[in-house]
Amino acid sequence: MTTLNNLTTDQSALLAFKAHVVDYRSVLTNNWSISYPIYTWIGISYGSRHQRVTALNLSHIGLGGTIPPQLGNLTFLVSLDVSLNNFHGHLPNELGQLRRLRFIRFAFNKLSRSIPTWIGVLSKLQMLSLRNNNFTGPIPNSLFNLSKLEMLDATFNVIDGNIPPGIGNLSNLWNLNIGYNNLQGLLTIFPRLQLL
Repeated sequence: MTTLNNLTTDQSALLAFKAHVVDYRSVLTNNWSISYPIYTWIGISYGSRHQRVTALNLSHIGLGGTIPPQLGNLTFLVSLDVSLNNFHGHLPNELGQLRRLRFIRFAFNKLSRSIPTWIGVLSKLQMLSLRNNNFTGPIPNSLFNLSKLEMLDATFNVIDGNIPPGIGNLSNLWNLNIGYNNLQGLLTIFPRLQLL
């Protein structure tokens, strides 16, 4: 019964996502349906061990609108990729519930407002791509809690303020791309760090 409830939670979250977004190419329209098993849905990876959705890859399929908070109910997600679409608005706080996330790609959308501080609670995060959006404000200090972060790409946004020295505390970070913003100051180069 627990498995069924968990699966229903994931299915409900995905159907709420489908109902909320604009599906310009009708990619999800017929495929994401209770008529088909969830593991056959486009863009879904399904873990047989816990029978939960573990990855969502909806990159470059012509989606638009805002990202709905119901995605925060996919608590077994390890990878989330909605890059190369037409999403706008802010990232909902509910995504901070996705504590298993290791890979996030929001690149090449029209997302705006500040980089959310809740990203700093995703302690397993290894890769974060925010490039080519409209994020503003400073880089939040909460990002420097991400001790497993290996790649951070926030290039081509409108991020401003000083380059935070806390970047140097990210001991596993080897790939950093924060160019083409309005950042100021000097960045201390560490031997392991590759700047792009």
